Amino acid sequence: MSVKQNIKKLKENNKVIKSICNFLNKDNYMWVKLIIAAVIAVVGSIIFEHTIYRIIDPQYISNNRMMLVSMIFMFIELHFIFKLDKMYNFIHKYRYALAAAFLIFAMVMGYHGSSIVNFDNEVQSNSENRRFHTLLGFPRLIRTDEWASSMLYKLSQGVGNEEDRFLYFNDRLRGTETDMFTLVDAPVKSILMIGKPLQLGFVFFGNDAGISFYWYGKLVLMLLGSYEICRIITKDKRKVSLVGMIAITFSAATQWWYCMDTLIWGQLIIVLVNKFMITNKKYVKYLCALGLISVLLAYAFVLYPAWQIPFVYVLFAVFIFMFVTNIKDGYRFTIHDVIVITLTVLTVLAFVTAWFVTSKDAIEATMSTDYPGQRREVGGGSFILYSYIYNIFYPYKDAFNPCETSSMLSFYPIPMIFGILYLVRNRKDEKIKDDLLFLIPTIFIGVFLTVWCKYGFPEIIAKLSLMSMSTSQRASIALGTINIYILMYLFGRMEDRKEENVNKTKDLKNILSVLVKIVIAVLFTVYALYIARKHLVIFLPPMDAYLGKIKILISGVLFGITFISIFNMDKKCFRNIAYTMIVIIALVGGITVNPVSRTTDVIYEKPISKKFAEIREKDPDAIWLGDDTGWYLNNYMVANGLRVINSSNVYPNFDLFEKVLGEERAKEPDNRTIFNRYCHVNINLGKYEEDRVFAAAADNLVIELNTESLEKLDVDYIVAKKDLNTLGYDMEFEELYKEDGLYIFKPVYQN
Repeated sequence: MSVKQNIKKLKENNKVIKSICNFLNKDNYMWVKLIIAAVIAVVGSIIFEHTIYRIIDPQYISNNRMMLVSMIFMFIELHFIFKLDKMYNFIHKYRYALAAAFLIFAMVMGYHGSSIVNFDNEVQSNSENRRFHTLLGFPRLIRTDEWASSMLYKLSQGVGNEEDRFLYFNDRLRGTETDMFTLVDAPVKSILMIGKPLQLGFVFFGNDAGISFYWYGKLVLMLLGSYEICRIITKDKRKVSLVGMIAITFSAATQWWYCMDTLIWGQLIIVLVNKFMITNKKYVKYLCALGLISVLLAYAFVLYPAWQIPFVYVLFAVFIFMFVTNIKDGYRFTIHDVIVITLTVLTVLAFVTAWFVTSKDAIEATMSTDYPGQRREVGGGSFILYSYIYNIFYPYKDAFNPCETSSMLSFYPIPMIFGILYLVRNRKDEKIKDDLLFLIPTIFIGVFLTVWCKYGFPEIIAKLSLMSMSTSQRASIALGTINIYILMYLFGRMEDRKEENVNKTKDLKNILSVLVKIVIAVLFTVYALYIARKHLVIFLPPMDAYLGKIKILISGVLFGITFISIFNMDKKCFRNIAYTMIVIIALVGGITVNPVSRTTDVIYEKPISKKFAEIREKDPDAIWLGDDTGWYLNNYMVANGLRVINSSNVYPNFDLFEKVLGEERAKEPDNRTIFNRYCHVNINLGKYEEDRVFAAAADNLVIELNTESLEKLDVDYIVAKKDLNTLGYDMEFEELYKEDGLYIFKPVYQN
């Protein structure tokens, strides 16, 4: 080959290389790349469905799942098509519109993350329906407070005739008049629902769309609220705020307790007050005031002091920083603002007063219970302060109780320690006043909560601080949250610092400093691994077998890298590694906790559910009883619009126990202590010497009831797992239904 030919070939090859590079450039051929990416996403989802997911769930081929997986693949691919700055600036700019579009999509498709699909195994497991399974992930059996309790109460309100739906006082739960708004936390037709905005979907759109709006509305508000509060803390460092948003939203505690309402509403209070102070537009101030009325009421209506009290301390520390910063930046109270604030406060007080008057009896009944009304804590003994280091495994291999052992991805206590060191080291910095404004109150509250969680308070201090209404475990979540805030603040301050022009890698002093930090970070990682395992094993011995050597090694590597990066956060390269690791750990440990499911068919399309609906239509006021059915099934009956006397007691049904035991026996201290609490109620029919009530567990009561006592309880229908007519009882039962191990009987009374 001649020289000219070689040169020509080189030029041709160079043109090809240039063409390839030109095509790969993120600014070129966008539509072509999007089409190619879409094709790859669709093909990839089909392959995923027919290979990997056939191993996970061999039962069904799901078009819905393929659509969701293709959308996930497409989002990942967009990172290779668009420049990341442009892409995330676009998301930031249109974040509220994108959030609204996501919610509408979820509602139209009927998607949600509830674990109610567990009822496919609990109720007539042989019945077939392709919607009785999850699309992605697994239902969480441990989350009974969600799928077997609170979600069923919400769904029950939307069932039946128009006049029976969304009543403030309904007689389905407990089979007697029950306050559905206050303690049950279910949607009702009332102006007070302004304080429960996420439940309005049930009222306006029905159960399928309502559960979607409720479930993913919480996720959207947690994401947006966390992002905005991190922007306030970091003074609009968007990359750091994105990391903080993911760390808060996808922490194990947030997901296993599913987007704690207390944290959602508390963060939004600060965000709305901040917006009210920085805007000059009156209509925006009015919108903020309306929003504040809603979120202040929502925070109050959570009615769970165990989280409300410690989070008040956390949020107040951040509020001080936000409020004083805005004053320093020039905000001044005007007569207009004072009037708007006054009207907002008075409106909230008016709503709270109206609520208290309406729900007075239910509130008093709860406050007089042995639990939760008489709970008084002194703190101490928390075993989850360091458990974040093992939380990444919970979604993939069942742990003893991942809800109780999960924590925030806080890296406790490093952020608090670094906050103190930062103040000491930069005490002569001209910006130290701004740092003091944030770090002093947050570190103080962090220390306050640390003492409560680890050692406890004297009884008098516990009462005066109101922490007696919380527990060390619940307060640990608030402590973890404030550590995330402190860490994001420090990241933000490091982003403000300009890198020195010298080549730091050749600076011997700097190299030694990095090496020392690496050694300390490794030592702390080993300490955190040890202390977390030790505490978990002491308080929950089954965790000993769960936390084996492989898990310890994996956690050690992941968190070792992260701690090394955090310890060297003053250097940009280490900060970027820290951001990446925090996001990865948060997503791995949190994003797959809750499943993706579709519709509420598992509640209303089972064969027995259709029979429930048929009988309810003819006899809507009938009293139902579950005989040895377990409280899951009893509450399932409530979700189908039935009046069930032995469904869960969110507050005591004294009338039931007085009918069972007689008025005198029911008032005996020992008996009253048993049922004077929140509890699940199971009834076992049989031949007993006398009716009695006993506690099978702290929150699980059993009533042994003679069949002769059914009439005094006015029972019209019985759901059972056995044929009552074959057990030799002294009465007859008309069999109305029998299928897949479940029966419906109508007692035949002699009179």
